[in-house]
Amino acid sequence: MKIAYLPGAFFPDPGGAQVQVHNLANVMNDKKHKADVLLLNKTNIKNTRYKINYLNKLIVNFVYFFDYYLRINLNFILVFYLKKILNKEKYDVWHFIFINYKSLLIIKALNKLTQNIIVTFQGADIQIDKKINYGNRNDIKYEKLLKNVLSKVKIFTAISDNIFVDLINLGVKRNKIVQLPNGIPLKKFINIKKKFKNNKQRKLKLITVARYAEKKKGFDLVPKIVDELNNLKLNFEWTIIGKNTKKLLLNKTININKKKFKILENLFIQNESFFPAKKLILNYLKSDIYLNLSRIESFGITFVEALSANLPVLTFNTKGANEIIINKHNGYIIEGNNIKSFCRKILSFNKNKNLFKSKPYNSSIKYDLEKLKKEYIKIYQIDL
Repeated sequence: MKIAYLPGAFFPDPGGAQVQVHNLANVMNDKKHKADVLLLNKTNIKNTRYKINYLNKLIVNFVYFFDYYLRINLNFILVFYLKKILNKEKYDVWHFIFINYKSLLIIKALNKLTQNIIVTFQGADIQIDKKINYGNRNDIKYEKLLKNVLSKVKIFTAISDNIFVDLINLGVKRNKIVQLPNGIPLKKFINIKKKFKNNKQRKLKLITVARYAEKKKGFDLVPKIVDELNNLKLNFEWTIIGKNTKKLLLNKTININKKKFKILENLFIQNESFFPAKKLILNYLKSDIYLNLSRIESFGITFVEALSANLPVLTFNTKGANEIIINKHNGYIIEGNNIKSFCRKILSFNKNKNLFKSKPYNSSIKYDLEKLKKEYIKIYQIDL
């Protein structure tokens, strides 16, 4: 079987969708299967088992410009162009992971060529939250084209219950949806952990991994949490990792307390076969508890990464988190965005760090990439 992966976003821009494409394409290449990743823009990824094919950016952008800005349909040009690619590569299935407007145009063209199309939404491409202006569907043109294209897709994989509900609300039939979460390379965590030695310290080690999106990722809550933890006289160090997170230091409260923070903008390594990067895994292993502040997540791959390092996760009761985290089993779920309750849980955990034992790690096993690979192969072979 030959698979074409088309991500709506890819490296050098870091993100969960990008990680999934890289990991899945790498794990899918074996003696029986071959996977290519098709991109519009140049990438800095080096260590790949898959082949990278670059689409003709001029052609795609030309069709996009006329369709999006002038409302003139030139999709026949994409059909002609993609037919030439098919004649050469002979792909059995096209898997779109994270969708944008250009992706939707390509799906329309592939449908004309009677191709097998799989779509995995990752969050902003289907979720919508008008309060924080989150989601591609705030764009009326994207929303209209999305609804037009849905019927042309063979199978949708829903990475979470909330994505499943979004698909149903958009009118997708249940028999066209397969629930399948994003995966993590559990073997990589196990191998790194075997060699890891943690030096016990008196400070409680907190960690959060997210790009800087102040409202969506809840970074506006950090100063309030710091003030409350200081009131509780907790001795802590908070590691925050993600693109543009240095912006946190512009906040007066965080800047005053900067000795209590370790802020790393990115730990992405180009030449690793599977992500997260080794340096990021080591930061998980050095930590005691993962703090999630996001107001909305489609899935939350960093929660699963934290669990794989046997870290309990402390989160508010928000979309995405409340599917992965089970209160008092592999973490804590705080109701009502209550900062005081959130911080008191951190304090109580500090008094008993062995409370969860191996439960966080055990709850991550079902997300193992090797197991999920078999499920994806079944999906690619579904004949509707």
